Formats: sequence, C-alpha cells, structure tokens
Amino acid sequence: MNTTKQPMHPRGLWMNACVLAAALACGLSPTARAEAPYPSKPVRVVVPYTPGGVSDAVTRLVMQKLAERLGQPVVVENRPGANGMIGSDNVAKSAPDGYSLLVVVAAHAINPSLYPKMSYDPVKDLTGVSQIGRIPLLLVSSAQLPPGSVKALVAWGKANPDKMTYASSGNGSGAHLAGELFSQAAGIKMTHVPYKGVSPALPDLFSGQVAMIFDSVQTMMPQVKAGKLKALAITSATRWPAAPEVPTMAEAGYPGVTASSWIGLIAPARTPRPVLAKLSAEMDAVLHQPEVKARLIEYGIDPVGGTPDQFQAFIKEEAGRWGEVVKKGGIHVE
Repeated sequence: MNTTKQPMHPRGLWMNACVLAAALACGLSPTARAEAPYPSKPVRVVVPYTPGGVSDAVTRLVMQKLAERLGQPVVVENRPGANGMIGSDNVAKSAPDGYSLLVVVAAHAINPSLYPKMSYDPVKDLTGVSQIGRIPLLLVSSAQLPPGSVKALVAWGKANPDKMTYASSGNGSGAHLAGELFSQAAGIKMTHVPYKGVSPALPDLFSGQVAMIFDSVQTMMPQVKAGKLKALAITSATRWPAAPEVPTMAEAGYPGVTASSWIGLIAPARTPRPVLAKLSAEMDAVLHQPEVKARLIEYGIDPVGGTPDQFQAFIKEEAGRWGEVVKKGGIHVE
C-alpha cells in the first residue's frame, strides 16, 4: 500500500492561505474558537448586608429587571458582616469575568479611612459599573427644642454647647460623618450619640434628649409630618420633590455640607471593559424604566446611572472627601 502523501493541489494551497489570512486579519489564530457572548450563564450579585433592608430590597428590584434584559438569571446573595467588608472581600477576590458583582453603599468609600487594615482595597481591587442612585439626607431636629432653621440651630448650639448633641446609627455611619461634617462647617462643637440603628434613637429625638440627626428622607419625613421632628434642610444639590418646602443645606448657608448616601453596582478590578460597558448600558436602561424610577423615589433614592468611569471617579472622590472628615474629626472605630 502506497502511503506517500500526495502534494496539495495549488488551488488547495491557495484556499488554505486565504483562510489563514482572514483569521489573522481578525486578530484570531486559525484554531481560535468564538467566545460565547456575555452573559452566557447566571450572574451572581452579592449584597454585603442582611436581607430585608433598603439596600437588599433595591437590589432585588433592580436585578430582576436586569435579568430580563440580560436574558440570564441574576442571583442575589446576602453576605453580611463587618460593615459590608465580608461580602465585598468575597467579590474582590472573585474572577474578574462579570459573573460576580457587588452592590455597595456609601460605607464602601468610607471604610478605608475607618479600617486601615482591610483585606482588600475598595478602589484598587474593585471597579465601578453603575451608580444606582443617591440618597439625600435630611437634617431634622427635635420638635421639643426651639430651633426651626439651620441658622437658628447653629445659634442655639453656640449658646447651649452642652445640649448640642446629634444621633447616628453607629460610629462611622453616614449619619455620624454627616454630623461631623456639619460641625466642622458650622464651627460648633457637637457631641455624637451613637445608637444601634436609627429606630432606637427616635424616642430620644422625640423627647429632645438628643437635638438632631441626619438621616434618609424616607425614614424622617413621616416623623416630621407627625409633628415629632422639624425638617431643617436637605443635603442634596436641589430640593427633594416630596418635600419642596425644605431648603437645601446650600440655601441654608452651608454649601459644603453635601452628604448624600448612595447605592451602586461594582465588579472586580480587571473585569473586561466590554463586559463593564454591557452591564452599565443595561443598568441605564433599567433605571430609566418608569416603574423602576417610581419605586426608587418611594425608597427616597434619586436614580443616577452613568458610565463605569463616572462611578469609579465618584467612589474615589467620596473616599478622599470622607477620609479628610474622619482625619480632621479624629474619628476612630473599635
């Protein structure tokens, strides 16, 4: 049996050369396989807080709509603990392929200044995808105390330094840092009174035992409408539609006191740019859906969206700004 290979016909050589040239022109090797379009399997989204809270509820609302647009399940997984750092560490160390994502709030940018020995770097190990929304804080004072405006509150505080107290949901919380920022801007000494959450602080605010607090519009406006608290100002750049009578902190004379909380979607660093762009575009589409916008506003959240670069730049800015407040205020968390 003759096993000698026959020389390839010139036409065959020419055809192979054409295939090779086409592959190289596309930047592919002749044996490369076409990659499956993203996403080709379920996406995991970690919420680093307990189920049932606002961040969890908002995540489930938005991710249900995102799943419909992606054509793949989006599985929400709660990994609470250590002010969001346990779940964040898990995603920071996950494969940067777009299949492990993380929902974060303002604490994500604040934690580095409060916890110097973190197991991951929030800015270097994770990157922005889309800012879901911002949550303006309402400055309220006890209805049992005289001040009815920010100007009157500052004057009263200077005259009664021993009574100038402010509540928060805990050391290092957004309410704590907002109070410290206001103290620095107003040039008055204020005593911080931390509680284990906002609810335990309300009775002392109602009675006037604690003078004031910065907290979400959604939480505080019902108490204002009930006559138990006075709404003095809001920390957003513009007045809140649901409370148009309440001035902004800038209108009250303190333009530097912008202390909105926020919520957003991020991914491990080195996630491919096309994947980030895909997720960001689909998130924008979700956030522009009328029913989603309406629900977010009910939660006291102003929908934002935007590009991955915009959100990452915002996170870096927040980390630097709050780092200065923490340093100047000498704030420490045990």
